[in-house]
Amino acid sequence: MSLTPSYAMPQGAQLSLLDKTVTVASWLLGCGVFLTVGWMALRPDDPQGAVSVLTRGGPLKTLLQAAALSSVAAAVGTVLAGRRLSDAGTFAAAVGLAAVSLRGGTVATLLVSGAEGSGYGEHGLAIRFAAESLGWFGVVVMALLVSALAARWCFGDSEASPAADPLRLLASRRLAACDAPRLGPALFGVSPARQTAPRDGLVHTLITAGVGVMALGLLSKGLGTRSIQHGQVCFGVFVGVAVAATMAYRFVPVRSPLWSILAVPLIALTGYLWAALRPAEPGLPPNMPSSHFLRVLPIQYVGVGTVAALTAFWYVAKEAYGGAVDPAHKKRPAPKRAG
Repeated sequence: MSLTPSYAMPQGAQLSLLDKTVTVASWLLGCGVFLTVGWMALRPDDPQGAVSVLTRGGPLKTLLQAAALSSVAAAVGTVLAGRRLSDAGTFAAAVGLAAVSLRGGTVATLLVSGAEGSGYGEHGLAIRFAAESLGWFGVVVMALLVSALAARWCFGDSEASPAADPLRLLASRRLAACDAPRLGPALFGVSPARQTAPRDGLVHTLITAGVGVMALGLLSKGLGTRSIQHGQVCFGVFVGVAVAATMAYRFVPVRSPLWSILAVPLIALTGYLWAALRPAEPGLPPNMPSSHFLRVLPIQYVGVGTVAALTAFWYVAKEAYGGAVDPAHKKRPAPKRAG
């Protein structure tokens, strides 16, 4: 497949210092929403427990509250930084999800509870985590939709203006929700010609998921007997997804980060199902899982994975488009002077 991107960044289209400051501020606000109001809505019933729907009463209520919070974070992030950076609001919501997970305990608390007979066994926990990861991904989907709606409502469609700011033009073209087949044209009026071909998008997603699972497995080598730490877990997920998305983009370029983000729940489901099928290793302490995939909480798979997918897309897009000129913005040659 061609490595040539379907559109290019105009020369000189860079974020200014003010743009970068406002963008970082929007992400800090996203963290603030989840670490304050979000913590009250998502904190486990056990003060030492992990952030999970399994540690609170009313899983559906918990996810709905998280979706509402992600919508607020996505809307604020988009208003502040969405004109210059696509899906800045989604990034803010995903960072918030990852940050709030750090305030709770690790998955070890659930493993110990299961070993004591008062919770789920390791295999049962993996199955429940697989279902929970889909719920958290629904929270991210809400952020994607709100980001696109807020961007269209606040900034309009810069495609309609041939003199549009290059960064604003790129941000409007690269919104993940606008790249969704059928949904993009139906909700946002995006022409199918401006979307990634579904077949290319699917291949990109599968490559990202496959490489991501392998990368996460390699990064977890040697951690089987180490205590579970939030930092190790989040680092492994971030690097694994970022490397996988970058590699997938090199082979199958896509117009938005949507297709890399779709790989995140696939990585989580694959890891948890492998953990559910793998035989338990005898002799391990109760706070250690037999599978390294079970060391990650669902909210961390989804939150950190989405952050990594967006980061990888922005990085690769900058590298691919930095030296090219968008055909839509080529300057007409100056008329020759007579004589």
